[in-house]
Amino acid sequence: MLSVPLRTAALRMAPRLVPRRAVLIATCQTRNISSNDVFKISEATAASADLPPLPTPPLPGRSLDEMIESGESVLEELGLWSWWKPSSYFRLALEGLHVHLDLPWWLTIVSATVVLRLALIGVPVMSQKLVAKQSMYRKEMNEFRDRIDEARKENNQLLQQQILLEQRDFLRSKDIRLGRQFMVMAANGAVFATQFFAIKKMVAANYPGLTTGGTLWFTDLTACDPYYALPFISAATMALVTKVGIEMGTTSDQMPPVMRAFMTYGLPVVIFGVSSQFATGLCVYWTASNAVSLIYAAAFKVDAIRNIFGIPPVVPIPASAAQTSAFSQVLKSYKDNKAIPPSMADLRQRDASSFKKAGRGKPIT
Repeated sequence: MLSVPLRTAALRMAPRLVPRRAVLIATCQTRNISSNDVFKISEATAASADLPPLPTPPLPGRSLDEMIESGESVLEELGLWSWWKPSSYFRLALEGLHVHLDLPWWLTIVSATVVLRLALIGVPVMSQKLVAKQSMYRKEMNEFRDRIDEARKENNQLLQQQILLEQRDFLRSKDIRLGRQFMVMAANGAVFATQFFAIKKMVAANYPGLTTGGTLWFTDLTACDPYYALPFISAATMALVTKVGIEMGTTSDQMPPVMRAFMTYGLPVVIFGVSSQFATGLCVYWTASNAVSLIYAAAFKVDAIRNIFGIPPVVPIPASAAQTSAFSQVLKSYKDNKAIPPSMADLRQRDASSFKKAGRGKPIT
């Protein structure tokens, strides 16, 4: 009797295999649960379960224009408010003047600048007192300067130190402290920086209304002046402010020759180049601030006003000294410095440099 192999019998008895593709299709097409039972809650389920009510969607927030029309501040929404920065409070004052008094933005900047400068009138008063006191002893100060120049020409450093000590004692005896001059400059710099950065950040944040808050040819306070008129006015008024010495506690005639030439001619050129890249809103502030300084300078020439604030009279400059230009003084100082013989320390340094250069160079054959 023939025997069938075990493997062949098993294959005949096994059910017919179904292809895997057909199994996958059948599985994917099977619907095991209805979406009606998942996404819809029956009345019985809702009655048995303690479900909270559906949350209501939040109302849409108000726009910046709506907040401004209602008299609210938008500084915090624009990231322009910090309780520890003085510039933030100046922005708040600008916003209050614009909203509550209905002023255009260019007039708001001018008004806020004038009010702040009037509130800090003590700074120009202190500056004028320093100018008047230094003018009383201009002759003695010029003598000290000439003696120091002569000692430098002779290369006598010991004599220079001695003259400087005499000058210090003289200034103390007359109650002239140069530190007060730096205090005046620091105070003016702090006020200027507060207002400058306050307006600059408002322009950078595109505060609503600044693009149309100008006047005349500068209607957009966030753009540069296309005619360079405001930068020119800012530079010209700054040159006048430097000459009268209302901001620094000293006039240009009381400065050293090099500093006098720079403050008279160089600084206005720098200011014109820098301010031409600023927005017109900043130029409006700068021009308004310089105009207030010039008004102070004109007012302090009146004897009655000087007596009210206790400002001594200013001693006029001699005609011969006033006719000397800054460039001629700088040229004379340069020639005098070139004529000064080298000191022993300079000669030793030159010898050491020449010796080192000769040692590292190629040998002479």
